[in-house]
Amino acid sequence: MDGAWDESSCAGTSVVRVQQSSNSRFKVLFHQVLQAAKSQTVVSPVAVRAGGHGGPERSFWRGVLGHLLLVPSWVVPPAALVGSSIVVGAAHGGKGLLTALALTGMLATGPSNKIRSILCAAFAVMAARSKTGRAKICAMLAAGMISLMTWVVSVAAPFPRSQFLFDYASRWAPDYYRKATLKFVDPEGVRPGRTFFAFHPHGCLSAGFTINGLFNPDFMRTAGTKVHWMIDSSLRHRNPGFRIMADGYLGEDRELVSCDKASFTKHMAAGHTVSFVPGGFLDAVAFEYGKDVTVLSDRKAFIKLCLQFGYRLHPCYTFGECDTYTTFTPLRNLRMKVGRNGIPCLAFFGFPLIPFLPWTSSSIMTYIGRGIDFPTIQSPSVADIDHWHSLYQSKLRELFDEYKAEAGKPDAHLDIL
Repeated sequence: MDGAWDESSCAGTSVVRVQQSSNSRFKVLFHQVLQAAKSQTVVSPVAVRAGGHGGPERSFWRGVLGHLLLVPSWVVPPAALVGSSIVVGAAHGGKGLLTALALTGMLATGPSNKIRSILCAAFAVMAARSKTGRAKICAMLAAGMISLMTWVVSVAAPFPRSQFLFDYASRWAPDYYRKATLKFVDPEGVRPGRTFFAFHPHGCLSAGFTINGLFNPDFMRTAGTKVHWMIDSSLRHRNPGFRIMADGYLGEDRELVSCDKASFTKHMAAGHTVSFVPGGFLDAVAFEYGKDVTVLSDRKAFIKLCLQFGYRLHPCYTFGECDTYTTFTPLRNLRMKVGRNGIPCLAFFGFPLIPFLPWTSSSIMTYIGRGIDFPTIQSPSVADIDHWHSLYQSKLRELFDEYKAEAGKPDAHLDIL
């Protein structure tokens, strides 16, 4: 199950990272594109697949397509919703624009289906009252788009499963990166059930969690049972594109579920294997290119759950996640305060041709650390939680320090916020 490691690839990544930090990122645009095109025909005998599965053939452009099947599902719908509301409101001037944005804000809170119907009707009325001509046509189409996206998140029945989605993404998406590998430090120490995999860091779009875990059959095989991948509840149920993708992801050995308290309690009480990113959106806010950072100091709810249900907790770290995007870094303290209220304040870009995809120079190398066996304490005290939280932090740092050289980052330092 362990991935092989190609030192030459790591060295190449280092060179590009140095160039990018010392010069303007745009100066290496053509280098990025040229290297990407060349990688389409690269055949390497080692470590070309996440977890080492699949054949040696690589195709960068199929890797791009694999990402285009995944990433737009959660980044495009919010933009489409806001853009559509602007189109509807702009036809009525400033007051109309403010009204449309207010209606969009109410939709984003996830109201009941009855309220959703009223809000969609309001958009339709605004569009119908627009001036005739092209503006009215655009407004009607935009209102229709809003209604369609609202319907997707309102229907009770799940959307069809798609084995093609999983097969294609798991086979080709890793080829987008210079290297995408998964390594279980102690695969025999992974037990099927009552196991918690805690991934760090979240990064901007959780490349390690997604590519090396979520869409890696080797991860599920090593886990030995169905893995429940816990994600933000709003993303799982209120984002139309992501909901379709998440419903299609369902399989006998995998499922995407929301990470609200009720869902965690349900699955952990049943002894299910779960996987989660404790840093969440705050990790994304704290993201800075080239720096290993994760938010963990005050993230203790998952520790309490592991104590209540007697879980084995595995720290997991993805080296190279910090190289996937360039982000807006000023005002971090302010953005962190806003982020703690559930609003992720970040701006990022990556591959110049498709900026919402990661830099093609990045490598994502995920290590699954040894498990920590938690006692079962139905009502853990604050002292209990603090003790095991401190132990977990030390084990995460040990994992990072033990394998950073193997991952090609011998001088890296993990900053735990």
